[in-house]
Amino acid sequence: MSGSKTVPMLMAVVMLFAIGAAADLAAENTESNLASWLKGVWISGGGTYTIYTDQHYFVVSLQGDSASPNIYCGSSQLKFSSRGLARKQVLRLRQFPGGEMDAWKQDIFTATGEEAEFLIDTALFQPGVCNIVEGTIYDSITEETAEYILLATCNGDQIKVFANGIYAYLPKGGGEFRSYRVEKFE
Repeated sequence: MSGSKTVPMLMAVVMLFAIGAAADLAAENTESNLASWLKGVWISGGGTYTIYTDQHYFVVSLQGDSASPNIYCGSSQLKFSSRGLARKQVLRLRQFPGGEMDAWKQDIFTATGEEAEFLIDTALFQPGVCNIVEGTIYDSITEETAEYILLATCNGDQIKVFANGIYAYLPKGGGEFRSYRVEKFE
């Protein structure tokens, strides 16, 4: 009798292990897809140039003209996760039309001259929203398909990253601003 109970019990354990392994693989694929689909050089028609690497993010954007510039330059440490994208800004230059230039930087080097490791807490990704904690922006994944990953970012805006090298910024108030990957990093 005990032998007849052992087989179903063993099958249940094997099934639970397989389900757990499949969930881990799906999470690993999500993180890998997000990184692979973003890494590279991106250009938008509006004058924005963005670079994503394994661990860094750089953006330069100029709109308007010298009389009324809209300028944004930034660099961040970056971490990809199965729950989203975390970035910690370390340099920022920002000027809205008619406004003053906001400029700051943060030293990210250790006493030995090495870049400090960027550690994140994946529990801080909150579904459907951008969460900012101690200077780190946690953009959470809200939807994922084989064609795109949708991220919630600041101010209710969203970012849709397509597998085919298109990046759509979707402001909460409507519209769509596209960037195109012109160089892909492996």
